[in-house]
Amino acid sequence: MTQTQMVDEDVKLITFQQELEKDVGHKVKFVGSSVSETISLCLANGLSKKAERLKDQFKVPERRFWHVKLRALADASDFAGLDAFSKSKKSPIGYEPFVHVLAERGHKSEAIAYVPRCDPPRRPDLYVACADWASAGKECVAQKDRSRLE
Repeated sequence: MTQTQMVDEDVKLITFQQELEKDVGHKVKFVGSSVSETISLCLANGLSKKAERLKDQFKVPERRFWHVKLRALADASDFAGLDAFSKSKKSPIGYEPFVHVLAERGHKSEAIAYVPRCDPPRRPDLYVACADWASAGKECVAQKDRSRLE
């Protein structure tokens, strides 16, 4: 990418961010944020259509977009939105990140719902991360993994 193209991209981003600030009545500062931060701010402020447009306009990879949206929805404790997002299509990042991000933010009971969608060999550890010892034990029994059960 040439310097001219980089400057053009920066100008496009700043112009988009200025529009976003007008849309929210200058209550949120967008200018100066990265593309990922801007997407996250859009999602946190209910501007999901703008976040999608930003993703498309700046060619944000699908995997990065899913990580950003996952963190933004978890930070906002928007569990209904997170559930709808997880079911919108097959996750390009899998479902382990859903468990880890929610558990890290203290939403362990919400994180448990995503464990059954993860790979079976990883489930006991994911249940442990959610402090659901009974389910971790049941999963070890189901997988006949005596060493992990002990």
